Amino acid sequence: METPFVQTLLQLLPILKKEKLPDGFEVTCRSILADGNFLDRERINILISFWHLPPMTQHFYDYYFGDVIDSIEKFTKGINRFIKDAIWHFGDFQRAYYALIDEEEMTIEDRYNAHNFNLNEFGQRLPWTLIKPIKPEDRGLLGYVSGEKPFRQKAVLSNAEEIIKVLEDKAEEFSGLSTDKIADAVLETLKEKMPDMKKTLEEIREMSSLRDLDLFSSAKMEENKIVIDTAKAEIEKTIQKVDEVKNAGRQNQEQYLRNIESIDVYVATSMRDDKEYQEMYEFVRNTFDDSKLKEFNLRFFDPTLCYCDSRLDKGIIECLLVRSSKLTIYCAQEGDTFGKDSELAATLVQGKPVIVFVPQGSEKLDRRANIFKEFHPLGLQIGLYDGVARGVIVVRSPEECVEIIRRIITNSLEVDIKFEEHGIVLREKLTNSVVRVMSGWGTLSSTFWNNFHKTQEPKTGNCI
Repeated sequence: METPFVQTLLQLLPILKKEKLPDGFEVTCRSILADGNFLDRERINILISFWHLPPMTQHFYDYYFGDVIDSIEKFTKGINRFIKDAIWHFGDFQRAYYALIDEEEMTIEDRYNAHNFNLNEFGQRLPWTLIKPIKPEDRGLLGYVSGEKPFRQKAVLSNAEEIIKVLEDKAEEFSGLSTDKIADAVLETLKEKMPDMKKTLEEIREMSSLRDLDLFSSAKMEENKIVIDTAKAEIEKTIQKVDEVKNAGRQNQEQYLRNIESIDVYVATSMRDDKEYQEMYEFVRNTFDDSKLKEFNLRFFDPTLCYCDSRLDKGIIECLLVRSSKLTIYCAQEGDTFGKDSELAATLVQGKPVIVFVPQGSEKLDRRANIFKEFHPLGLQIGLYDGVARGVIVVRSPEECVEIIRRIITNSLEVDIKFEEHGIVLREKLTNSVVRVMSGWGTLSSTFWNNFHKTQEPKTGNCI
């Protein structure tokens, strides 16, 4: 019959499996625990020698177990603490054990603290007031698609004016003709200048200010000219506003670059129209204006306030922000982009946390949230520097995002240990998101760590 110790060990680490316990392990457990249910470092070392591991040093034992292990609860607490530390910082039990038994007790703590954020650095900075404000309703003008809309509308109005000009020049010729025949004649006259007249007419009808025009009616020609002139004046005002807003966006982009080394949070998004700019403005405001984050004086990149004329430069800037910032918030939408997905992966492989915000509101978004949490291939990435398998934290509201950011920067994220698909995962407690993974497949594990630090030189293919 299994001893309580062996039962607990198998419960804590089901990847060990009872049938794979080393020969003589259970008999030895029974023998060394015969005089009472307690373990000291000497007895622990007898047991771990069955796995051909070097002895546990005193500082390691003290750090995880304290004094004598005189209860199953104390043993469980120490083992769980080691499991979390090992997977979180090293990605593998054996690598963690070998690294930590070479440390002094204080150095173990220092090693972990080196991975933590220093809250004093946040509080010592002065408030950052260099970013120019832009009215929320005007931010869509910064978009490459939405910002070009008034210029496209101006071109559409020019086409409408061409039609009116033909009507004026050939007024006598068209006199007495039906509207349909006038339309055919006008289109024939303009077919060389406007070869895709069908598309031109569709664009004219799509403009709300021109929707009610009876464009080919001679009787309404003067009325139509007034409508077109009025629309033209409004569009010119909008174009002037676009120039002003883009100029502010350019200045903001430059200020973010000047302060790049202090950016704490990069917000990754893709915005195409006014609606998406407005939604992103609301999310950023609700997140970073929250009182739970205000005290930390965070520097965050607000994508709704920037404009860059060159898309090539914009891509380089975003890569630099991913490289420089401490964490990334990936804002999932109905449809996402290659660039944004790349930013998510690039953040994870640097060993930095990623929060994925999936708003509520539809079954499609619910499915997307579940995909990111459980199935998305980009939801798990291997750190290039340490080999640790990291996942994303999925949130569904600004309030939840605020709490996760607070826990990340205050080094207070809590995780649960779960055994899934013959491996071990750490799930963040608030969102149940997978944040660390360790494979239980021995062949994969040994192959991975034997080859992780080998890199192929791209030109020759040789390992370096």
